[in-house]
Amino acid sequence: MKRFDKNGMLIIPNPENTQIVSKSKELLVVKECYCPNGHNLVSTRVKFNEIPGIILKIINSKNRSGFIALSPVFGQKQRICLDIDLVDDETIRVFCPHCNIELPVFANCTSCESGKLLALFLDKHASYKNCLALCNTIGCKNAQIITSENILKDIKYLIAK
Repeated sequence: MKRFDKNGMLIIPNPENTQIVSKSKELLVVKECYCPNGHNLVSTRVKFNEIPGIILKIINSKNRSGFIALSPVFGQKQRICLDIDLVDDETIRVFCPHCNIELPVFANCTSCESGKLLALFLDKHASYKNCLALCNTIGCKNAQIITSENILKDIKYLIAK
């Protein structure tokens, strides 16, 4: 493992990242996910360990807006909030940062029972048979991968090599 990055800054490993690497020899990453209008939500504007993150526009219950960046790495539950503070158990509305379309509801959340699972599509065709579903309640860890009508529960992000 390198001790310094290309700018001479000390690299301090995130314990969560170390645990993931020790359990698996590969990191599985979301490389693309789309809004209903086909805009890619994965962006190089924010990176998690040099991997482009998923950026979403959000509006909280007080009608304040901002952006949230989610880690694209399978198993990581990291997020970065920009221009907004999030409160646990608060339900947010989620939008595409490019065209401002609200992400559609896939189903009710079965984990927190107050939220909705929102669809982030895995291709530009916006098919519910091929999507990633994330709960819109802050603090709820429920997410599902829906592919070919199979639901894989308790997985944070789509696995793509």
